[in-house]
Amino acid sequence: MNLFLKRTYSTNANTIQWNKTIRNHQINKNYQQALKLFEIGIEKKTFQPNSVTYLTMLDICKEVKSLSTLRTIHQLINSSKNIHSDDKEIYNNPRIRSLLMDAYIKCHDLDSAYRVFESMKERNTIDYCGLMTGFNNQGQHEKTYELSKQIPSSIKFSSPILCTLILQACTELNQYADGYQIHQNGKHFLPDSKMLMNELLNFYLKFNREKQALDMFEQNSNQRTIIDYSLLMKYYNHQYQPQKTIDLYYQLRNNPQIRPDPIIYVLVLQAIANGCCVHTSEKIYDHIKKFGTNIDVDNALINMYGN
Repeated sequence: MNLFLKRTYSTNANTIQWNKTIRNHQINKNYQQALKLFEIGIEKKTFQPNSVTYLTMLDICKEVKSLSTLRTIHQLINSSKNIHSDDKEIYNNPRIRSLLMDAYIKCHDLDSAYRVFESMKERNTIDYCGLMTGFNNQGQHEKTYELSKQIPSSIKFSSPILCTLILQACTELNQYADGYQIHQNGKHFLPDSKMLMNELLNFYLKFNREKQALDMFEQNSNQRTIIDYSLLMKYYNHQYQPQKTIDLYYQLRNNPQIRPDPIIYVLVLQAIANGCCVHTSEKIYDHIKKFGTNIDVDNALINMYGN
C-alpha cells in the first residue's frame, strides 16, 4: 500500500469510469474488489482520484473497518495539498474531512479522528455529535466534556442529540451544574426528544434529585417510554422503596401504549423480593406466565421466592 504514495498527480480521463466501477462494487457490497481496484489504479497510475473517489473509498473503509487502508487514503489526501489547485480542493473538502473523521471513529481510532477534527476549518453539529458519540461509546466521557467547553453556544444548544451526548458525559463525571445548564437551554426540545428526556431523567436520578425527575416524568406523560419507567424503578429499588416500584409497574400496565418487557419484570420482582409482598407476587407471576420468561426473569423469580 505504500506504493500509493509514490504516484504522480496528473488528470486522467479514466477517472469517471473508474469511479463508476468502484461505486458499482460498493453498491453490490463487493468491498474487497473495490479496495483492490483502487489499489491497482493508484499503483499503476491508471486514473486520477478526485473528490468522488475519496468519498466512495472512505465509505467503504467505514464498512470494512480497514484501519490500514484508511490511513493510506488519509496520507494520499494529505499529500494532495502540496500538488496543484485541483488537488488542494480535495484536502479542504469539508465532506471528505467529515467522512474521514467518521471512518476513524468507526475503526475505533479516536486519536486520529480527533486530529482530523482539529484540522477542519469549519465544524458543524454532525461533526461534534460524531466525535462525542465515539468518545462516549468508548467511555472517554472526559473528552466529550472538554470538547463541550469549546463549542459555540449557537451550536451547543442547537441539537437535542448534542445536548444528550454532553449530558451523558456530565452524568458520568458528576458535573451537576453543567448538566443542569443543558436542561435549561434544551427545554425547547422536550417533550419531542425522547432520547434527551430519558437522559435527563437518568441525570437527575444519578444525583438523587427525585423531585426533578418526577416532575419531568409527570410533565411529559404523553411521551413516556419504557426506559423512563425502568430508570425510576431501578432508582426506587436502590433506595429500598419497593412499593414505589410496584406502583409504577401497575401504572405502566395501565398505559396502553407501552408493554412491559423482561427488564421491567426483573425490576418489579426485585422489588417484591425486597418487600416480601407475597400476595403481589402471585398476581405478577400470573402476568409473567402470559408474557413469557427468559433467563433473567427466571433468575429474578428464583431470587424472589428464595427471599
